[in-house]
This record gives sequence, C-alpha cells and structure tokens, in this order.
Amino acid sequence: MIEPTKKNPAIDNLLTSITKISRKDAMQKSICTWCKKPVQGFRDQLSKQEYRISGMCQSCQDDTFGGEE
Repeated sequence: MIEPTKKNPAIDNLLTSITKISRKDAMQKSICTWCKKPVQGFRDQLSKQEYRISGMCQSCQDDTFGGEE
C-alpha cells in the first residue's frame, strides 16, 4: 500500500469532506479519491508522489494539471 503524506488533521478532514473518502482509505483500496476508479499506475515518480499528496490517479492528475505534452 502507498502511504499518504502527513497533513494537518484539519486539511485531511477538509479533503475527506470534499471527496467523501479519506486518502488513507483510498490508498488502502488502491482507488482514486476523485473519480473512485482503481489506480492503474503512474507515468513517473512525480505522479506517484502526487497520488500520495492528493489521492488523484494519473488520469485525474492529467485532467487537473494537464497531461503529458
């Protein structure tokens, strides 16, 4: 299991209230906090690190931040 990054509990609670799932629970289930689909892997280490921060899968990261050029 991928471990989520440490956050202030208030921030974690805010994110959970927005996404309706905690990053820790999502990572235990290997799903995306945003689209709730199974995580299929990541393009690079930076994308994997972003998953630890936000809980977003590669597809949601691409939709949010822009895909690979």
